[in-house]
Order: sequence, then C-alpha cells, then structure tokens
Amino acid sequence: MQYKEYKAIIRSEGRPKPDPTLKVGALKGICTVDGLYPLPVICASSSIPRAAAIDVTDEQQHPIGILLTCRDEEYALAKFGAAHLAAYLFEISPDQYSQPGRFLTDYALVKRERLKEYRDNFLASAAIWGGFWHSEQSSTGVMAPARPPLPIAAQSGIKMPTSLHTEAAKRSAMLPYAFERYLKLYHLLELSFDYDTVVRIRALRDDLHGIGQILSQHKSNELVRLKQLILEKCSDKSAVARCIEDLCRERKWDVIARDIFFTFGKDGNPLSKKDTQFASMVTGPGFNQAGAVSSNIISAKQAQQGEFEELVLETSAYWIYRVRSSIAHNRIGEYVMKPQDEEFVEHFAEKLLRQVLATVLR
Repeated sequence: MQYKEYKAIIRSEGRPKPDPTLKVGALKGICTVDGLYPLPVICASSSIPRAAAIDVTDEQQHPIGILLTCRDEEYALAKFGAAHLAAYLFEISPDQYSQPGRFLTDYALVKRERLKEYRDNFLASAAIWGGFWHSEQSSTGVMAPARPPLPIAAQSGIKMPTSLHTEAAKRSAMLPYAFERYLKLYHLLELSFDYDTVVRIRALRDDLHGIGQILSQHKSNELVRLKQLILEKCSDKSAVARCIEDLCRERKWDVIARDIFFTFGKDGNPLSKKDTQFASMVTGPGFNQAGAVSSNIISAKQAQQGEFEELVLETSAYWIYRVRSSIAHNRIGEYVMKPQDEEFVEHFAEKLLRQVLATVLR
C-alpha cells in the first residue's frame, strides 16, 4: 500500500486506525512507521527465532533497525507496534486493510536515516552476518526456531568477489540444518582461495616461474591452504580473537570441543600436545593473550612478538577445518557428528566461521 492510499483510508469514517502514538510517514511513497522502512526478507535461517523482533545493530552497537520474523502471523492491526505496522502497510493492498489475514513473509525494518548506508554496506552480505537475505521486491518463506532472539550485528565492508560467493552465501541462509549450512558457508572459504589464486596468476602476466610457485601452493594440503588464506586475508585479527574467547567461555562445549579438536585431532593442530594447558586456559583466565601466557601455551616473549594473534588465526583455521571434516566425511577416524551435536555446530562452529568469513571477505 502506498502512503497516499493509507492516508485516504484513515480519513474514511468508521475505518479502524492503528495506535495513534505511532507516526506513519512516507519515503518515496512507501509507508514508514516511527522512521522504520520495510524490506521483505526472502529467506531466513532456521537458527533465527520465529515470531520475534530482533534488534539489528552495527559494529559499534548503534541501531540499524529490526529483523521481524512475522511470516504466518495473523494480522492484528489494533495491537501492532511500529515494526509490525510498517511491515503490514507495505504488504497489504488498500482493499485488504483491516481484513483478516496473515503475513506472507518476514521483514527487515531499517531506520530511514540509515537506509542508504544499509543498502550500500550491509544488504548484499546479510546472509553472512545475519543468516538471512532479502530484497525490496519479492518474498518467500523461512523456517523454524532454534535459539532465543539476540541482537544481530551488521558488519560493513564485506565483499562478494564473484557471483559464486553471493550464491553460496544465499544458499547458506536457506538451508534448514546447521550441518548443511556450515558446509555451504565453508564453501565460501574454498571459493575465496580459488579466487585469490586466479588474481595472483593474472598479476604475474608471463612470469612462468611465479605461476609455477602459485600452482604448487594451490595443490597443497587443504588445511595448509586454509591457514594461508586466513593468515593473509584476515582484516581484523582482534575480532576473531574476541569471538574465540567468547565461545570458549561457555562450558557446555568443553567435552565436544575436546573430542573434535584433540581426541580426534589431526596433523596441523597448533595446540597439539597442549590439551592440558588449553583446558587450564579456557576454564581459567580465558582464551586471550594473558591466559595463553599464564597457561604456558606461549611465552611472554612470543606474546610480545605477536605470536598470540598468529595462534588465534591458526587455531581458527584448524577448528573450522576439523568441524568441516567431521560433518562432510562422517566416517571412522573422524569425530562422527550426532544429531545432538547440531547445537554445537550452530552456536560454536558456525559463529566462528561467520566471523572469520567477515574478516576474510573484505
């Protein structure tokens, strides 16, 4: 419904009106409510709670808007707050006003003063930082709840270097299960390594010796390639370090993390033969530089030389790869994922993978 159509309706005698404290305005003919502009969500991950209004903030925790998972909710005009009313006025036609019905899709409600910034910096990468994707034209469905609603922090500057990256990111948001979603997100790292190889070869022109070196690296062990990619491309090492520290604070993941990363560990573990020190660190001071030194994982001199950041990135690569192998291979010799492990993948491994992707794709 256009704003002018809404104004004509509420001037009519006897037509029910929304909460009078809500301010309905217009932006290029589209109804806004309390400054919230509606963008239909095409698909939201099953990890996002249903029937929820979830704050979306930027990296400084400043509000951008609200993700409203309202698909299939009944219309309730008299009870609508600003977010629901903005979505409702966008979705219905004038002859549907105040009639029974249900929302056809979910919505991202963006503050009008940040709408251009959101379109330029956040919209295309929402499938990575938020687990949903959307446009201003069409809509389809979403899936089932998995966790309590928490604020979603949009991250600016994420680039999609190829259409394959964009498609993989979208598919990750469409998949209903954490295992499959994780593999599709991991696919973005594989695509990024291949893309980087192509860029490096193009830059060499006719330097055959240099091309040989690049192709030799490209054929390396997958974990070696992954570490190389993350070490070279990570644009915010401190963000990855904070993510790992936060994840390791949750004691419920201790057993499965030990099993995947140590009991069923493979070559390339930067914490190899340091499982006791690792346990002491994460249950004590935490996975941070001071904790790594006090737990004898690295020395004070190594910390001064910046080796803790390198440890964080190599550990991230190893953990991401081990979870990927456990999901993809599902065989003797690997940790075999069980249905109850999906919670770990969603709330631990997927969060780490998303954070790494957000720093690599910049």
